[in-house]
Amino acid sequence: MNEPSLMGYPGMNPNIVSGINANTNPIANNNNNNTNNNNNGPGTPVSALHLNQLMAGLGPPGLPNENNNNANHLANNSRQLLEQLAQNNGPATNSPVPTGGNMNANTTNNNMNNVAVMGNDSNHNTPMLNNNVALQPMNINAGNPLFHPHLEDTALLNNTVWKMQLQLAGVSMHSMGQPNVYARQNAMKKYLANQSQNPQQPQMTEASLSLVDKTQKLLMDFAGADPSKEKPKNSNNNNGNNNNATSNSNDNSMMTASTPTPMATGNNSALSTPTTPQVELHNQREQMSPNVLLQHKKLSQFSIDDDDELNPSSDKKNKDGQLWHALDLSNLQLINLDSNIFKYKFLTRLYLNGNGLTQLPKEIKNLTNLRVLDLSHNRLTSLPAELGSCFQLKYLYFFDNMISTLPWELGSLFNLQFLGCEGNPLDKELLKIFTEKSVTGLIFYLRDNRPEVPLVHDREFIEINTDGEPQAKFESLQEANSTLDLELSKKSFTILSYNTLCQHYATPKMYRYTQSWALSWDYRREKLKQQILSYNCDVLSLQEVEAQTYEEYWLPILEKHGYAGNFHSKTRAKTMQGKDSKKVDGCCIFFKKDKFKLLGKDALDFSGAWMKHRKFQRTEDYLNRAMNKDNVALYLKLQHIHSGEIVWVVTTHLHWDPKFNDVKTFQVGVLLDHMESLLKEDNPKRDTKKSPLLICGDFNSYPDSAVYELFSTGSVKNHMEDNTRDFGYMSQKQFNHHLALNSCYSCIGELPFTNFTPSFTDVIDYIWFSTHSLRVRGLLGKVDEDYVNKFVGFPNDKFPSDHIPLIARVEFMRGNSGSRKV
Repeated sequence: MNEPSLMGYPGMNPNIVSGINANTNPIANNNNNNTNNNNNGPGTPVSALHLNQLMAGLGPPGLPNENNNNANHLANNSRQLLEQLAQNNGPATNSPVPTGGNMNANTTNNNMNNVAVMGNDSNHNTPMLNNNVALQPMNINAGNPLFHPHLEDTALLNNTVWKMQLQLAGVSMHSMGQPNVYARQNAMKKYLANQSQNPQQPQMTEASLSLVDKTQKLLMDFAGADPSKEKPKNSNNNNGNNNNATSNSNDNSMMTASTPTPMATGNNSALSTPTTPQVELHNQREQMSPNVLLQHKKLSQFSIDDDDELNPSSDKKNKDGQLWHALDLSNLQLINLDSNIFKYKFLTRLYLNGNGLTQLPKEIKNLTNLRVLDLSHNRLTSLPAELGSCFQLKYLYFFDNMISTLPWELGSLFNLQFLGCEGNPLDKELLKIFTEKSVTGLIFYLRDNRPEVPLVHDREFIEINTDGEPQAKFESLQEANSTLDLELSKKSFTILSYNTLCQHYATPKMYRYTQSWALSWDYRREKLKQQILSYNCDVLSLQEVEAQTYEEYWLPILEKHGYAGNFHSKTRAKTMQGKDSKKVDGCCIFFKKDKFKLLGKDALDFSGAWMKHRKFQRTEDYLNRAMNKDNVALYLKLQHIHSGEIVWVVTTHLHWDPKFNDVKTFQVGVLLDHMESLLKEDNPKRDTKKSPLLICGDFNSYPDSAVYELFSTGSVKNHMEDNTRDFGYMSQKQFNHHLALNSCYSCIGELPFTNFTPSFTDVIDYIWFSTHSLRVRGLLGKVDEDYVNKFVGFPNDKFPSDHIPLIARVEFMRGNSGSRKV
């Protein structure tokens, strides 16, 4: 399908075009809708496309221009082709250019009318073209070595990274003065693709290739890659269950152009941190290849994800309901941007080059799907820290501005493949790191030396009344405990559930946005200990704990603080021997010995338990989808010493993969069926709904999932995906159970998130309780929103896991267990 062709002007409604090609003094006002009533077509066609400027051989000063010899030839070929495209008012109108989709003109007009404020800057005399498009002024810094350091240090002309900067800066400069240059190049590519006998591999002219196209080509050339011989590889999902062998990240495949020097911690860092590890920045230094871009050896990294402009059947264009994902506002002499642009969260490409912008609004952080951002040839003096939120950026260009430093937050741009910075008075230290370590080294430097972001506000503790409604807030759990009613303290207890992120899953490849020192297990382990002990909860339910870590770290430490514990590994540990089995993670429960007495304990292997069930049926879905999953649950029968009440505490960690949501539902069905049978056996005379039960863990399921529905309603009726799978008796009864359960956090409508990463932020951890025998009297609240907005994900120096701990104060309701005080 054809993207709105000119990259953000769907169908190019004449009203919009007339708004772009306005009168000679088009300082527009957001409330000025005069252009909406202009039903005439656009003014003078822009079919010439200013190819004279494009092919004039412009380039960065001090660099021999190799394109001059071909300039006239390219200009002639491109002019002929573009003039063909420009017939019937050119491709920028509703004329029959190649297109495969329709966009409602009225909708388009309404959406795009206030996209930008366009006009001349009264402080600058800017010449205008005869079709009302302003030309950029001459570059007054052309001979300034601060802006072009190769004029002073000629060795840079032999530096691989800088040579690429100069080549692409020249390409960018050639596009000066051409309104919507990317859109025009895209139109030419589509035209050539339609004319080609082989649409899969159309023959493109030089003039049809955009700056992004040439960046991709250069990256592959530098990496010695042949795009025609290699197939893109699918990237791995961050699932927390990757084999440790996959931890060889791209961080460790960097090569340097010159002899590397150790990188010191930034002087302006408020946080005393180690230097960036040598293994990340100087790996393979003995080979000393001049090819610093070998970290880009996987060709799949050079593509712009889900944004194939020439593929009419691209799934991306239908997946989110959008017909276009790119917006081209290049060379329009914009001096300000309307905030409505930043509501288009689906944008993957935004072209703002060749304007008069003096700042990039902070709202840029909303465009988290951006892969390409071109800010070249503006008047920017800085980049906003909020740009670091655009973690999917692959190509960032800001050639020819006045930017001298980079915000530390850009260290979050772990997907960045190219940074176009030539033509700026960039700090020499940053420039040195960039030319020696390439863009990856620069990003690592910014990431690892970012000053500390203080956590000003701790997580509040929310007091819940007997009706299940919030009634008071305390600055911390400690403050809430200090004011706790004596009677309530005798018949209640606190429980913590926490996925601690096993060290085998916390690899640099999976968590490229986390400071290397904050990701180290020594740091995280200490931080986890401090965090858990500070809450001083009566019961601890932990997931993703390695067996060896449990035995050698958690058990000794927590025993010293008055806890007793139990642990159970995932079932694959049974197939391993010796030390290998100790590397497998599992779940554990700790309880304070002065608060509880252990009456019984056991563990549940979901697949194994179901095979032993009296109504087990060997179905295809069970054999192919569920049987090989090694998730487990651990449960304890505890007696509360002060009240004499008995409570069953369960912890579990369900399968992670969203493609197996039916398996998660099956696992919960097996767990609840098992617990229901256990409670009946334990006390046949009592209704199982009245048995105190807590089920904690990482369920890898949203609040609108079948798992949540099953827990909270007792069956699965509203999720058809699970009804199409056959797990025998379990499916036949719709996973039905007779335990009255609800989420502790349903009192406050759940937290904003319990798992926080760049690609996934949502609620997947829960504490479920028996509503007929227990009630919630307090909850640990959300993480400070202002703090969260400064990061793209956890872990970091304050939060040692990508999950956050859940804490609930639970009260026994009178007379449910019939137990006597011990």
